[in-house]
Amino acid sequence: MGPIIGILTRSGVNENGTPIEYCMESTRRSIVKAGGVPIMLTAPQDIDYFTTKSSEMPDLTIMEQEMVLYQIEKLGGLFIPGGNKITKYDYFVLAECLKRNIPVLGVCLGMQMIANYKVDNFKLLDVVNKNIHYKEDSKSNAHNVTIYKNSLLYKILNKEEIEVNSHHLRCVDYPKECTVTAKSPDGVIEAVELNNYDFCLGVQWHPEIIIDDDINSKKLLKYFVNKAKDREKIKTLKIKNI
Repeated sequence: MGPIIGILTRSGVNENGTPIEYCMESTRRSIVKAGGVPIMLTAPQDIDYFTTKSSEMPDLTIMEQEMVLYQIEKLGGLFIPGGNKITKYDYFVLAECLKRNIPVLGVCLGMQMIANYKVDNFKLLDVVNKNIHYKEDSKSNAHNVTIYKNSLLYKILNKEEIEVNSHHLRCVDYPKECTVTAKSPDGVIEAVELNNYDFCLGVQWHPEIIIDDDINSKKLLKYFVNKAKDREKIKTLKIKNI
């Protein structure tokens, strides 16, 4: 069996206007196709995550933190999907996964979250060329991305330039804690890697949507799941040696 990959849920409403926490089918199925076992990580707080503003969300209580840690201890990897809101819960999950050296892959908003890890009062910027970066058809190629050769992303893909899909209206400024590893032709940051961790990588595009047809997406997601598998093997050996 493959490694357990936790997927942070996102907030929305169904056709009846009822708030829901959800995981996109493209995300779930991409983890399966890459060899992982997907599980949804839902927040333990008794609040409406859809209507509550990020700035108004309370800190997690000790009991709520323990509930989150109970889930995290079972993970081999963490996938942070796109969305429209970053919460204190999201950052708590990221921080605790990094403490345990759990591989992390973030896409779109997930990349923006990694880029702003430990940055106080960060702001996302509006992209200037919306016609390039926001495509309703999220499966089609939108633009090229230049990948820096000294990066983990280059090691995975072995390419300096690739075509990517794109579905975002915001972007990040130069991050403090991360290394920028790819940019679009108009200078938008397209990939970051969090320093001092084995695998904490974020990309601005959506490889999980095009894994069936794009070899670069397959390589990236497979590499991520394999890193999660390696982490689980190390954890198992440590338990056996106790």
